[in-house]
Amino acid sequence: MKAVFKCLFICLSLSAALQAQSSKPNILILFTDDHTYHAVGALGNKVVKTPHMDELVKNGTTFSRASCLGGKHGALCVVSRAGIMTGRYLNSLPGGADVIPTDHTMMPEHLKKFGYKTFATGKWHNDKAAHFRAFDEADNIFFGGMHFPNEGGHEHANLYHYDPSGQYPTSAQWSADKFSSTLYADAAIAYLNQNNQNQQPFFAYVAFTSPHDPRTPPAPYDKMYDPNKIPLPKNFLPRHPFDNGEMEVRDEQLLPVERTPEMIKKELAAYYGMISEVDAQIGRIIQTLKANGQYENTLIIFAGDNGLAVGSHGLVGKQSLYEHSMRVPLVMVGPGVPKNQKADALCYLSDIFPTVYNFLGIEKPASSEGKNLLEAIQNPQAVFRQNIYYKYRDIQLAVRTHDDWKLIKYNVKGVEHQQLFNLKKDPWETKNLAMDKKYQARLTTLTETLKAEMAFYHDNLDLNLPNWGKTVK
Repeated sequence: MKAVFKCLFICLSLSAALQAQSSKPNILILFTDDHTYHAVGALGNKVVKTPHMDELVKNGTTFSRASCLGGKHGALCVVSRAGIMTGRYLNSLPGGADVIPTDHTMMPEHLKKFGYKTFATGKWHNDKAAHFRAFDEADNIFFGGMHFPNEGGHEHANLYHYDPSGQYPTSAQWSADKFSSTLYADAAIAYLNQNNQNQQPFFAYVAFTSPHDPRTPPAPYDKMYDPNKIPLPKNFLPRHPFDNGEMEVRDEQLLPVERTPEMIKKELAAYYGMISEVDAQIGRIIQTLKANGQYENTLIIFAGDNGLAVGSHGLVGKQSLYEHSMRVPLVMVGPGVPKNQKADALCYLSDIFPTVYNFLGIEKPASSEGKNLLEAIQNPQAVFRQNIYYKYRDIQLAVRTHDDWKLIKYNVKGVEHQQLFNLKKDPWETKNLAMDKKYQARLTTLTETLKAEMAFYHDNLDLNLPNWGKTVK
């Protein structure tokens, strides 16, 4: 009964908060790149310094079991970004999700019809045409996946100013002289200041390219962390115990295959430096909102596009279905959203789409999927989803249950592996129970659960066939 009253109270609070606003709430999305859930101070990391992300956690609701959507190729972020924009799941995004079709209505594209001005800065790893459809204004735009060192790195990112024709020819590209995160924050701050007196609500999308490699944090963040004082991940291994199908992908070539503690500690020091730097830029944006009187009437959504291993399980990159790669930070702060609350809902980044529409009281486009996270905000202990399904290419499949069991299946070059983890007792996924006789019934049940989730999410792989991975010849 208490839960019912709490749910009703929060529902009424959200409604009252919105009605109290003199204008429609603004929407601000702050999106970091390759940012694993555990790399935020307020989410349990005692080493990394993230005071502004911590402030968001304190002032809003954190989804402690939020997940990216998996991936169709090595760049998992492509699917995540398309998922946020369209509200669609992995297998409902055509091809590699590199192109967002015109019949997949994007959130900012649709919000224009309800009086919203739309703005973007930073990374766009989908097609230029979709970007042009979505945003009225933009600046310091990066079309691509990462700032490769031989193309200027984070220090000299190759960017575009807004092109009203939507063509963005290479000849219009320019090389920056500030660190990438600073440039994206600069553009966002300029936009917020420009719209300070404007009564028209805005949708602003700030997509950082940090902490994605090259991990070259600028001063003073390059010296902020002493590698010798950084603990190794609890699931550190010198190498992954078997071929997961992506042992030679670019991310895994950043370090020699036999990872040493010294290598990983140095990499983590740089990773944390990048995170602290982008945290400072997020702080600048939040401060601008407050200074302009926009903070109280803005729904802020802070999220990461996918996680990263950085030494966990003997891996460096994100091309796996372990928690360090799938689990991402997701925090919502805004009018009526409970403060300092954690919701344990199993959710996807694509759930952001219908949540924003429900928050605004606007009917979402028919092309979107996803679930409304306001239900989880209103009752954070309720079972929001029974299970969540992960997929990487056609060679890795997984299911995670609400009661924290997880099964991962692999089919690489005709060789099958499976891993069974009890995440309640083993959150770092270090003890594979798949071969333990005591857990064979659980293994069978989870295999059937995985098949059911695959059917629900339109996955046409048939696990009953040998060599079900399509990459097997």
